[in-house]
Amino acid sequence: MDNRQGSRRAILLAAALAAGCMAGGCAGPSTRVLPQESKETFPMQEEPFVLEESNPFYLQEELEILAASPRVCGSEQDREAVRYIRQLLEDYGYETSLQQFARYWGSEEERVIGTNVVAVRLAQSPDADIIILGASHNTLPGSPGAGDSASAVAVLLETARLLSRMPTDTELRFISFSGYPQGMDGCRFYVDSLSEEERYRVIGAIQLDELDCSVNGGITLETEDGKPTLLGDVLLEASQELLRESWSYEQGEGSHSRFVRGRMPAVSVRQSRESYVSGSRFDRPEIVDIERLAQIVNVLSRALSDIMSPDTPSMMAKAHHYNDLRDTAYIQPVRMPIPFGETPRETEERMSMEGSLVAENTDREGNEITAYQYPVKWLGVNQVLLTNCYYTNGRLSVVTVDGDGAGVDFADMQERLVTVYGMPAEINEGPAGTGYVWKDTVSRTSVLMTPETEGYELEFQEYTTERTVEDSYGIISSSEQNPQLSLGRREAEGQNAQDFRVNVLLTLVRQLLPMRQEQRLLRVDLYTDGIGKTKTFLEVIPPEEDAAENDEPVFVWGVDVEDALTADGRWQNETDFVRQILLLYGQMLEQTESYRLAFAAAFPEEEDPGIQVQLGVKPGDYVEPPPDMKESFLWFVLTDQPGEESGSWGARIRFFYRFEELVAYRTQIRNNLKIGD
Repeated sequence: MDNRQGSRRAILLAAALAAGCMAGGCAGPSTRVLPQESKETFPMQEEPFVLEESNPFYLQEELEILAASPRVCGSEQDREAVRYIRQLLEDYGYETSLQQFARYWGSEEERVIGTNVVAVRLAQSPDADIIILGASHNTLPGSPGAGDSASAVAVLLETARLLSRMPTDTELRFISFSGYPQGMDGCRFYVDSLSEEERYRVIGAIQLDELDCSVNGGITLETEDGKPTLLGDVLLEASQELLRESWSYEQGEGSHSRFVRGRMPAVSVRQSRESYVSGSRFDRPEIVDIERLAQIVNVLSRALSDIMSPDTPSMMAKAHHYNDLRDTAYIQPVRMPIPFGETPRETEERMSMEGSLVAENTDREGNEITAYQYPVKWLGVNQVLLTNCYYTNGRLSVVTVDGDGAGVDFADMQERLVTVYGMPAEINEGPAGTGYVWKDTVSRTSVLMTPETEGYELEFQEYTTERTVEDSYGIISSSEQNPQLSLGRREAEGQNAQDFRVNVLLTLVRQLLPMRQEQRLLRVDLYTDGIGKTKTFLEVIPPEEDAAENDEPVFVWGVDVEDALTADGRWQNETDFVRQILLLYGQMLEQTESYRLAFAAAFPEEEDPGIQVQLGVKPGDYVEPPPDMKESFLWFVLTDQPGEESGSWGARIRFFYRFEELVAYRTQIRNNLKIGD
């Protein structure tokens, strides 16, 4: 966007804000004139309080101010965001404070200071229910973070404005967290700062996550176990009433897990489908659906105003009845890989709790062995199983689970393991009885169950898996009527029965196939090497030895079914797989001589960009390296206005405009995916 366009937008926005305030008498981000009211009594008035609707112009202004630049934890831009957020919340009448904490990037030398903004509106009773609404103002390095997650902060601020003048017998807390997405340290620090009495009074925490809603407008209520919470159900009812839609529950990990570890019910509100540009340099205000944000604010405001009303009783007992949080166990998702190789700190971040050190030793080879104990729920057992995580030289190597100590007998645990992993791969006779070994290719986990004189031992280790092709589909050449390639029938007789998820995955692949046959795609393989190992692969088949000198290689695309779809056929992350497949196309371009030489000529390798002197860059600031060829192609396809990008990124993205077939492909794919320029 040039300066004239920016000026026009600023003028139009200011005019709209002024018109809106004259019409409704509102006090929003630009005016900052809302008087602070007494927290002890409510003013007497003849007419009842009426909940105002959200103002899209305020949301737009907040979004553009926050997403003007990246806001990495501890940076000056982070501090500017903190000042802006605090000022608005103070103008809306809340008591605010700043909560600072140290964030470590792996060592003491890499410490940065994160800052949470905490705004409180007290109730008359010191024992009142507490509602927490949270969001995060940080971004990944290099990303303006409009969707991830300035959009969430804008929703928080607008909801705070609308509720600031509503009568309440409930204490309201609005918190903008720092230290996220790098580790949710700000949320963790805040939860740790709460007293036991405060934690019990919290009837629910709502965490706002990515909300740009640029791919679709679906909203998910995410909880740690996928089960309802009191506030989640109130939001669900409000969405049905106001929008005639039903926000669905899903299981997932996030900052809401920090509250659950503190024995407080929590739910995250997030978009059902991630943006194509989420967390990238293209995550800008123009991708955000402001009208959808306004609808989300209205649902939040309606739901919370009903609960905080002095006409409703305390919800404390009901909230705790919804969710039994007497234990704070981590829930290990069934058939999800254990991240062997992670550090103790990474385990703590994943489980949102600190482990108890139970052992330190050195083995015969001189390796340092440490063990930390965690409370974990495994295999659908609805009780805590003490779990020891063993680290060899600081990396997770073995996990042992005390099922017997929790009262889960050998036969019960064996039945659960068979239900999850199928029949055991090995059966071993030992002095105490028959032991079993499962080797699961999906979770890449080996499970050993060994009977002992008293009880049994259950141990999880990493299982190395190889790539297994489950289906192959040949490519059908394009025609004048249909210039995009298509997939033929399933190849090779005698393959296993077709996985029902294949058709779901193939539907997406068909939308992203190349145009004509310039890139010589031979077939598409659907494979698996387990969840989380590889998501896709490109096989390059070189020309035959007696081929002509200018012959190019042919290619095979590989897409991992397990990484793409859950066992019940739902996408793990559909947006990510669009990006992964487009990167396969970009890799094909890198392996095709005509494209590769043209790109190399346009962008010859210079000195290492990591040591280049860059004007205006301070020591320690993040310097974003230019994209390689495949990544440049990815953003050429996904970015709305490639021609407007400046600098090295813009030049590399615009490079592909010189090829008519790639421009045609970009148009076709954006039509298929319903992405509009």
